Amino acid sequence: MVSSVPLDFNLQALLEQLSQDELSQFKSLIRTITLGNELQKIPQTE
Repeated sequence: MVSSVPLDFNLQALLEQLSQDELSQFKSLIRTITLGNELQKIPQTE
C-alpha cells in the first residue's frame, strides 16, 4: 500500500503559473507516464 506523504509545495499554484504551451506540454507528458498497478486501481475521479 502507498503511504500518503505531505508535500511541501502546492501543485495547483505551480500549474496556474504555467503558460498555455507549458501546460499543454505538461499534460502530454503526464499522459505518457505508465502508472503502477496500485495507481491504476484508483478511480479517475479521485
